[in-house]
Amino acid sequence: MTDVLEEKVIERDFFARSIEEQNDFLSQTWCNHCMEVDLGMRNPKEFETKDRVWIEGECLKCGQSTVTEIVEEDEE
Repeated sequence: MTDVLEEKVIERDFFARSIEEQNDFLSQTWCNHCMEVDLGMRNPKEFETKDRVWIEGECLKCGQSTVTEIVEEDEE
């Protein structure tokens, strides 16, 4: 049963994204500690699993961990 609960997490290269995308993702954030939007983040790391992609970093205001989930549109 643990196989179902353990998803493989793959680290991605956040800096392979365009500068515009990087800036958008680093500025459009939500901090659960500060309870504020768009405070920004530093030290981003990007990850993916089978079902989602997200960026983890540190809130620029308080330094606590913050996560931004990325919705990637399918290319057709």
